[in-house]
Amino acid sequence: MKNRYKNKLICILITVIISSFTIPITNITANAADINSKDIDLVILFDDNSIDKNVEKIITNSGGKIVEEFPELGGIEVKCSSDLIPVIKSEDSVKSLAPNHVIKLSNEKTIKFEKLNNNSNNVSDDLYESYQWDIKRVTNNGNSFNLESGNHDVIVGIIDSGVDTTHPDLINNFLGGENLVPPNFKDDSSETGDSDDVADRLGHGTNIAGIIAANGRIKGVAPNIGFKSYRIFNKNEETTATIVSSAIIKATDDHVKVINLSIEGYDLKGKCYWTNPSTRIKYDLGNDTAEYSLYKRAIQYAIKNGVTVVSAAGNQGLNCSNKKKLTEYLNDKYSNEGFKYTGITYEVPGSIQGVITVSATSKNDKVASYSNYGEDFIDISAPGGDFSNINEEDSLCLTTAIDGEYTFTAGTSIAAPKVSAVAALIICQHKGISPKLVERKICGTADTLGVDSLSKYYGDGMVNAYNAIQ
Repeated sequence: MKNRYKNKLICILITVIISSFTIPITNITANAADINSKDIDLVILFDDNSIDKNVEKIITNSGGKIVEEFPELGGIEVKCSSDLIPVIKSEDSVKSLAPNHVIKLSNEKTIKFEKLNNNSNNVSDDLYESYQWDIKRVTNNGNSFNLESGNHDVIVGIIDSGVDTTHPDLINNFLGGENLVPPNFKDDSSETGDSDDVADRLGHGTNIAGIIAANGRIKGVAPNIGFKSYRIFNKNEETTATIVSSAIIKATDDHVKVINLSIEGYDLKGKCYWTNPSTRIKYDLGNDTAEYSLYKRAIQYAIKNGVTVVSAAGNQGLNCSNKKKLTEYLNDKYSNEGFKYTGITYEVPGSIQGVITVSATSKNDKVASYSNYGEDFIDISAPGGDFSNINEEDSLCLTTAIDGEYTFTAGTSIAAPKVSAVAALIICQHKGISPKLVERKICGTADTLGVDSLSKYYGDGMVNAYNAIQ
C-alpha cells in the first residue's frame, strides 16, 4: 500500500476520466470566464469545519446569494460580486475560497459494438464468453462467481453521468440513485432538477455500471451486486466540484458501501497565480483552494462513515511521483490561459488518504500506454484495455452502452470499477469490514506482476476477485 500524502494542496484542476485514450477536461477557460464576470460562483471553506453565519451575512447584505450549504464539510457555495473576495478572505474563520469551476468532459473515444446478423456464425449470443477477456482475467475465468457474485444488501454508488436504467444487462441490479444537477444548470433548460432523473445523456456512467454489475449478454465482476447512480453531468458534459461533493455526501448518506470515482486531477503545493487577460491584474489564488478542500473533506466524510472509495489513476501517461514534472505539465497546458504554478504537484483524488488508486493494464498484463503511474501512488492495477491497436477490438474492453447497446472502450476508468466490484464482494462476505481492511484484502490477494521495482506501474499487483473472496 502506498504512503498517503497529507499535505494541503492547491489549485484543483479536475478532469474526468472517460473511457478513452485521451480524456482531459478543459475547465480553465470556464474559470477565467467566471472570474471575469461581475458575479461569480465561489466555494468557501471554514477552519473549524463549521459554517460561519457571520460570513454568510456579509455576503447576503452585499447582494450576494448562498447557493448551497455543506454542513457536513464546513463549506458553502455562494454567488457574489468579485469585489467581495478580499473581504471574505480577511475573515478569520475562512480557511480558503476559490471559484466554483465548471468541469467539462472532452469527447469520449469508443468503438460501438456492431451487432451481426442473427444468421451469422461469427459471434456468440454470449458476449461474455466471446469478448470479455478483462472480466475473465479478474474473476479467474468466472470461478469467483461461484464463490460470491454479490447481493442487493451491499450497494455500489457510481458517481458519473447517470445510467441507462432500462438496459437489459443492468436493470435487475439498478437500485435507483439521484440526480445532483440543479435546475437550468449552465443555462441548460432541459435540466429541471428532478431528483429521479438519472438517465445517462453521455454513456460514460453506463460503461462503468456494466463493468461492475452487468448480468446478461455480458457480465460484470459482481453480476448480482446492487448499484445506485448519482448523476453529476448535464447533456453538455458539464458539472462542478460542489455537485461532485454533493454526490459523495448523498451516496454516503444513502448507505452505499463503495463509491466509484472516475475522476482525476492535479493539485499544487505551492503558489497559484492568475492574470486577468482583460485588466492584466495578477491574482494570488493562495496556498489552498476551497474547491480542493471541499472535495477532500467529502471523501473523508465517506471513508469515516465506512465507505470504500476507489479512484482511477488518470489517462495522461504521467509519472505522478515526479511532482515537479507534473507542475511543468500544468504550466505547459494552462499558461496561455493566464495561470502560473510554482511548487510541486500531486494527482487527485488518488493522493487523498484512504482512496484506492487504480492503474490500467492491457490484455498482455502490461501497463496500458495511457495509464498514469508512480511509486507510492498506485495501489493496485486492473485490466483497462489499450488503444495501441485501435483496429483490433480484442485489445479493448466490452461493456454496456446507452440505448441498450454495447461498446468497446479502454481507460483507467474501465480499470477502477473492477476494483470497486471486488471491494463490494469482499464486503458481502465480511459485513462491517472497514475501508482500510477492504484495501488490505484487495492488495494482499493481488496477482504479482513483474518484479517489486515495477510497483510504480502496478502497485501490489493485479486485482484478483477469486483470491480476494475465497
